[in-house]
Amino acid sequence: VDLEQINKFLNDLYYPLYFLDFETFTQAVPEWDRLRPYQNIPFQYSIHLIEREGEDPSHLEYLADESSDPRRGLVDRLIRDIPEGACVLAYNKSFEKRVVRDLAQQFPGYSDHLMDIHNNMLDLMIPFQKKHYYKKEMKGRYSIKAVLPALTSDSPYSKMGINEGMEASNNYKNLPSITDLAKREEIKKDLKVYCKQDTQSMVDVLGCLKKAVN
Repeated sequence: VDLEQINKFLNDLYYPLYFLDFETFTQAVPEWDRLRPYQNIPFQYSIHLIEREGEDPSHLEYLADESSDPRRGLVDRLIRDIPEGACVLAYNKSFEKRVVRDLAQQFPGYSDHLMDIHNNMLDLMIPFQKKHYYKKEMKGRYSIKAVLPALTSDSPYSKMGINEGMEASNNYKNLPSITDLAKREEIKKDLKVYCKQDTQSMVDVLGCLKKAVN
């Protein structure tokens, strides 16, 4: 535990603090405009929001309708849920930043707000990637699914119907072909549970960092 480096990371955070995670899918031949083959297309996000330090988080989420282009509705909601100037925390921010940057190019009318989100994004992965906080249970890895159980002795993903990103992507892509409406709703519920857990995991990991320095 490198307390000095962890403190430097924590001191860069400010409130309200938005924990953000996207789920995406790809298409070899994109159905909609302004997309490249195999480009990540966001269809879902989860946000945990802590208004003031020490307060319990609230949760915001969005899952696009599977029958149309998911991007427009997602962008509309995202800029309502995250105001300009907000501190946004992601885990492996290069992915979330690329998604936001692509949306800003695809929807120039939203570009200023989206790029504000992009430019105010910090990366919770850094203290673990750089070994500022390390436990042997991480086994040299620093993904959220390796870090969370090492810090909390809990592995919530193992108990979920959908428990990894590719599985979420494939399930969403397959939704339009599922005629059983009850099955379709069950998959949507599992998608929401999975994406929500990703940002809840970030909240829990940040709490562990704060405990370490206290």
